[in-house]
Amino acid sequence: MLRWDGCINVRDLGGLPLAGGGETAYRVVVRADSLPGLTETGQRSLVDYGVSLVVDLRGENEEDDLPDRLPVEVLKTPMNPRGLEAAWNWPSMREAYLELADHYREQLARALTALGDAEPPAAIHCAGGRDRTGIACGMALWLAGVEPDAIAADHGLSDVNWAPLNEEWFAQAPDEAERERRRRIVQPAGRTLAEVLEEIEARDGIRNLLVGAGADSVAIDRLVARLRGEA
Repeated sequence: MLRWDGCINVRDLGGLPLAGGGETAYRVVVRADSLPGLTETGQRSLVDYGVSLVVDLRGENEEDDLPDRLPVEVLKTPMNPRGLEAAWNWPSMREAYLELADHYREQLARALTALGDAEPPAAIHCAGGRDRTGIACGMALWLAGVEPDAIAADHGLSDVNWAPLNEEWFAQAPDEAERERRRRIVQPAGRTLAEVLEEIEARDGIRNLLVGAGADSVAIDRLVARLRGEA
């Protein structure tokens, strides 16, 4: 977990167990909630950590409150959930994630290519650092051979980090329907991300999905090798 002032859900993807033994390398990928919210102190932490590139998955409508002001290169790869039935109304996390992964496969391909092309470490974020960021990071970790239960456990840390703010978020809802939607969204993830990745792998193959959507296979392989500590 990284304490960068202005964000509450930042962590390095290092230290996760690989299926064949060993663990993922640190200072390859950092996942985060909205990095434009960093204070000047938080921005110094980002720079001091060595981040060379930030991949921003937020939709255009999410940028108004937190304009771009980061001291490193930013690549925008928007995955806007608005207008997508399951991703916005959230009948379940599984349905929302599958719709995001399918509808935004080109954006995910671009994001993971950028992480592989960047001088490490690179960072990736959305608004809360759980859902869109979780799918992208989950795909990278899956390809690197991280144990599925470890992917799920890392994903669940976002629920822990956001839990103290949930009641305030519910109270800010303009009506009961929105309040109930927000309650559905914050239900604990459990193994949902791992199960979604397993479903995509069985259906399409995660690497095939990304490369078929335009990902650079060399960059993907480089990202995987770095996460595995082999490059």
